[in-house]
Amino acid sequence: MTSEPQPANARIFIAPLTGIRAVAAFWVFLRHFRTELLDAFPFMQVVAPLMNLGYLGVDLFFILSGFILTVTHLETMSNRFDWRKSVGFLWLRLGRVWPLTAFVLMLFGAYFIVQLISSGNPLVATQVDVGRLVQHLFLVHAWYPHVLDWNGLDWSISAEWLAYLTFGLGGVVVLGRFAQTVSRRGMVIAMALLTLPMMIVGFSMQDDTILLFSNDAYVVMAGIVPIRVLTEFWIGAILAVFLRDRMRLRRSVRLPLPTLTVAMIVALLYLVTAFDPLRNPRPTQEQFHNGVDQIAPTESIIVLPLFVLLIGALAVCRTDPLARVLGTRPLVLGGKISYALYLSHPLVIGAGLELGRRTNAEGAAFVAIVLGVIVASWAFAWVLWRFIEEPARKNARRMLPGHIRV
Repeated sequence: MTSEPQPANARIFIAPLTGIRAVAAFWVFLRHFRTELLDAFPFMQVVAPLMNLGYLGVDLFFILSGFILTVTHLETMSNRFDWRKSVGFLWLRLGRVWPLTAFVLMLFGAYFIVQLISSGNPLVATQVDVGRLVQHLFLVHAWYPHVLDWNGLDWSISAEWLAYLTFGLGGVVVLGRFAQTVSRRGMVIAMALLTLPMMIVGFSMQDDTILLFSNDAYVVMAGIVPIRVLTEFWIGAILAVFLRDRMRLRRSVRLPLPTLTVAMIVALLYLVTAFDPLRNPRPTQEQFHNGVDQIAPTESIIVLPLFVLLIGALAVCRTDPLARVLGTRPLVLGGKISYALYLSHPLVIGAGLELGRRTNAEGAAFVAIVLGVIVASWAFAWVLWRFIEEPARKNARRMLPGHIRV
């Protein structure tokens, strides 16, 4: 079987890398819903260490974002800086993330109003900070220390926007020069060096600060967001350059590297949890739920190099068993709606918990509500993707002048 290269300007779609987005988003969901899952299904305590570490799904997203954007835009944007292409790129990224982010923020506002009316508690009104809402809408709210407010999950969208700005405003041109002058060994060294800042920071943080909060506080640590997103995003970008020639070949690497990498990730996360070398939870934090440890060691960031390996392996080992599963239509669809699931699932979880409280659900009724929340979260995400996210993305591209090719 011969290897047939694709045209240099061909757009590459790698189905497993879309499917892995569904897994990453659901991993975040499991982190936020883990106590209810443990109450409904006690046997799930076996996977409790993995559910506790669901915040790592965000790190997987950051690497993947840099990888995909480089695969998509390097050929058309890296020759020289062109402000028209830069504006076009940023416009397309804004059209991709902003409409849904803003819509879900409005849903959170409506949720706060309903809470205020139903409870009559004036403290609920303190959640509605208009000044902070404006910062959320401008996607700058996570660039400096703050508490998580409104939609507490869209800090990562603000972080992504920061990465998009560095990519579009000249970063991709520098990356193009880097690709032409740096050897493959140099690229590996650069990626390795970029993993060090977050691993050093992770080993210095208190456990269960989710690689985000300051020690002994629930305020985002100064500088952590740009360090986290920019190192991981640009690791993904360099990885795409490193694998560029291999991805243009139709022949797949037959080694089952993705499956082996996931096995190593799972094993390492269990080991870090079981033998936490720097056990240091915050004193006021609940450590156990029905006897199950809820504390996630931030030393778990040690798996970051394996995340890089996983994304690279999925890009070139497409006959691997895991890659085949991630490339199936249900998981590819799940990957497409993963952004909507990530942003909106706290609302669905909140509605499910309120239903359980009002009906005093126990036993089978509680199990039914837990399962219903899982199904409803994906269903609601599909609705948001189908009627908000996708139309906005397509309209943004249609509005871009034809002579701006990005």
